[in-house]
Amino acid sequence: MGLGGCGGNRVQDPLLVRGSTEAAAIPTVSVERTYAPARAYGLPDSIVAYGAPDTPVYRDRPLDENLRGSVELADYVRGLDRAGLLPLLREAGPFTVFAVPNDPMEDLAPGRSGGVPALPVDTLRRTLGYTLVRGAYPEPVLRAMIAAAPGHRVGLRTVDGAVLLVWAEAGTGQVLLGNGGGQVNRLWVRGVPQSNGVLYLTQSVLSPPS
Repeated sequence: MGLGGCGGNRVQDPLLVRGSTEAAAIPTVSVERTYAPARAYGLPDSIVAYGAPDTPVYRDRPLDENLRGSVELADYVRGLDRAGLLPLLREAGPFTVFAVPNDPMEDLAPGRSGGVPALPVDTLRRTLGYTLVRGAYPEPVLRAMIAAAPGHRVGLRTVDGAVLLVWAEAGTGQVLLGNGGGQVNRLWVRGVPQSNGVLYLTQSVLSPPS
């Protein structure tokens, strides 16, 4: 699959990154969905104590740092780390990442003891490698590519060599992802700039083409 030596010695040099105070926010929703109020059990409760604040994502920080800082992407980061893919996102890149939130990540390992990290490494590498694309593709760039492409459908080459299809949904105009086998994924957080690429969050997991 050509993923060997992902770590390399090409870590992005922070001295070459222009500083910025701009940030986006990744919502933290999986914690809220799994939280059961204590009052349901006749115990005192505190909204303040159990709040789930959004996670800031800074545009002058690399992908791996912003991913690791997000509660909503904890399972995704553990999966990338186990698959040996996380060091790749410390490099200068650029990369476009279609990250998968906790809830759909946990659907990969239903009922499995140990959760996502307990999945076979090859499975994690294929599945999560399909979320990583070389090159920076902000949403306006993707839309321009879609408009210019024959059939208005674009194929992006992922780090594992597979092709990730991108197009705009008729009627809504929303950018969609697909694997060419009928499976479709929608975007949730769209095109957040990073110092070494672009970050998206998706709504589900796409299986790589067989």
